[in-house]
Amino acid sequence: MKRSFRALTALTAVFMAFGAAACGGGNGGDGDVELDSEGNIRPSGGGETTITFWGYGDDNEISVFTELVSNFNKANEGTIKVNYEIKGNSDYFESSQSALRQSKAKVDILYVGDSDFKSFAELGYLEPLDSYIATSSEIVIEDMWETSVNRFKYDTTTTTQNGPDAKYWGIPKDIGPTVIFYNETFFKEAGVNVISVAKEDLASFNGGAKDSRGKTKAEYGITSEVKEKGYFELDGKKWFNNQVPMSWDECVTLSTLVQNAQRAKGRADFYGYFTEWWFNYGWSVGGDCIEYVATDDPAYNGGYWDFTLMDATPNYIVADDNAAGYTINGNKYNAGEIISWQDKLVDTKATTKTVKAELETAVLEGKLNRLPSQRDAFVEFVRIGQSADKVVENGLKGYGICPSPTSLGGDSGKSVAFSSGKISMLVDGRWNVVDFRNLMDGHYEWDVAPLPQYKEYDEDGNVKVHGVEAGHSGSVALCINAKSTKKNAAWKFAEYIGGKTGQTAQSLSGFAIPSQKDIATSDVFLQPGQNPRNAMAFVRAAAYETPGDWWYLKDKKWIDDWAGVLNGDVRNGNLTLSGFENSDKYKRTWDLLKEYTKK
Repeated sequence: MKRSFRALTALTAVFMAFGAAACGGGNGGDGDVELDSEGNIRPSGGGETTITFWGYGDDNEISVFTELVSNFNKANEGTIKVNYEIKGNSDYFESSQSALRQSKAKVDILYVGDSDFKSFAELGYLEPLDSYIATSSEIVIEDMWETSVNRFKYDTTTTTQNGPDAKYWGIPKDIGPTVIFYNETFFKEAGVNVISVAKEDLASFNGGAKDSRGKTKAEYGITSEVKEKGYFELDGKKWFNNQVPMSWDECVTLSTLVQNAQRAKGRADFYGYFTEWWFNYGWSVGGDCIEYVATDDPAYNGGYWDFTLMDATPNYIVADDNAAGYTINGNKYNAGEIISWQDKLVDTKATTKTVKAELETAVLEGKLNRLPSQRDAFVEFVRIGQSADKVVENGLKGYGICPSPTSLGGDSGKSVAFSSGKISMLVDGRWNVVDFRNLMDGHYEWDVAPLPQYKEYDEDGNVKVHGVEAGHSGSVALCINAKSTKKNAAWKFAEYIGGKTGQTAQSLSGFAIPSQKDIATSDVFLQPGQNPRNAMAFVRAAAYETPGDWWYLKDKKWIDDWAGVLNGDVRNGNLTLSGFENSDKYKRTWDLLKEYTKK
C-alpha cells in the first residue's frame, strides 16, 4: 500500500480565498482554545495556543501543506498557531508509534494510515472524534465518500466497523482509488482506436450523440452497434472504450496486442500490463482472503476468521432481471448483489465448504448466475503476472504480459516503467498524476480507465453474466493524539484540512481526490483540459473501492508471511500455486487469524 499521496504546488491565491474552517465541539485541556456549544471559538485571555502537526510527503505535497499551514495561521492569528513538522516517509509509522506512546504529547495532530489506526485506537493513542463531528459544519459525514470516511470508524471492543461502540478515529486527508493508467500513443501504434462512452450513455451514443471526447459514431467511422465492452473489434477495426471495464479476457487480449506491436519494433523489454493487486479480481466475483465465521465456541468472542484466499467454492450473483431478488438463510439479495460467503455454504462454520444445492437449482431457474471462485480469480491474477513459460496451476501457464517484480526494482519502479514508456497499462493510484503530467505530457498521450471486471458475453456480444466493479483504494487520516491537551485547537486544524478548504487545495494540485463528493464532481477536481481527460474514472472508483487487506484487522501479522511468498517467489515465477499453498508460511495463517478473536 502507498502511504504517501503526492501533490503539486498550489497557487497561493487559492488558499487565501478561504478563511479558517468552522470548529467542532469537543473537550480540550490546559492551554486549549475554548469552544461554545456550536463549536465556535470563544474569546479567551489565555493567549495563542500552539499545536504540533506531523506530516510527510514529497516536495510537491510538502509545498501544498506549508502553504495551507501558513494561511491557517494567518486566519487564526492570536488564537491558534500550527507548528508543521515534516517527517520522513519511510519511518513515519515508527516515529508516530514512538511519539504516541509518550506520557506527554510530542505531537497533537498527525497522519495515520488506514492500515495502522485500529492498533493505535485499541492502545488508547487516538482521540475519538464523534463529539467534534456532531457540531461541525465543515466535516459532514453524509457529504463525504462512505468508502473513505467510514474506513476510519471502528469498535475496539468487538473489533468490527459497525459495532455498538464504533467511533470515528480520524478524518480522511484524501482518498486514492486505483485505476488503469494507459499509454494511448502505444494503443494507436497497435491500431487501437479510443472512444469514451459510459455504460449508461451507450444507447444515446448509438443513436448519434457525442461521447465525452466530443465525437459521434459517424465521426469515428463506426456503423455497427457499440456494446458494453472495454476492448472489442467492430467494423474491421480495434476499439477501446475507456469508460467501460474490460473483461478479464479483453484485458489479456489488449495487453498482448500492444505488447506484440512494440516488440515487433525490437523492444524486447516492453510489456503490455502491470498490476500487483489481486483485490479487483477476487472482489469482482465475491471472493476475499478472509471471512468471519460465527461460533458458540467459548474460546472465541463470538467468532473467528477463516483464511479463504484459495477458496474453491463457486460464487453466486442475483440475475439482473430477477426483480424479486433472492433470499437465503433469511437474508435477501437484490438484483446484481453477490451471495455472501457465509450464506453460500451448508456449514456456516466452514468445516466442509459444500455449496448449497439450492443455489445451483436457482442458477438453473435463472434466478442466480454462477461466478468463478476466489481461487479461480486468484489463479487469473497470478497468470496475469507470470511469464508465458511458467506453469501456474494444472498446466495453466502465465500470460507473459507483465514484467516480474524483481525486474522493476522497488515500489517506484512500476511508475517509472510506465512514465518512461516501458509498459502500456499500469494499475495504480491517483497519486501518480502529478508525476505523469510532468514526465509524460508532450511525449505521450495517456489517460485512465476502470479496472477489469469479470464478464461473460452471449453470442451477440451482450453481457450475460458479470461480477461487480471492484478495487482497492488507500487513505490517510488526520488523527488527534489522545494525550494532547490542545484537542480543540487540533480539531480546528483537522476541519481545515479535511473540510472544503484543504480538500479544494489538494484537488487543485492534482494529486488528491477530495473527500467531499460535490468537490470531486466539479472542475476543481476534474480539471478539463488537463490529463487525464477521463478523470471521472477516479470519481466512480471512489464510490465503490474499499480498503485492502491491510485494513481488515488491527495489524498485518496475519498477512506478512504469505504475502511475502506471494510477492516474491510466486510472482517472480519461482514457485507454483501448489507450492505456495503447501508452504509453512501459508499454512500457519489459519492459526494466526484465530488469535485475533480469542478470549
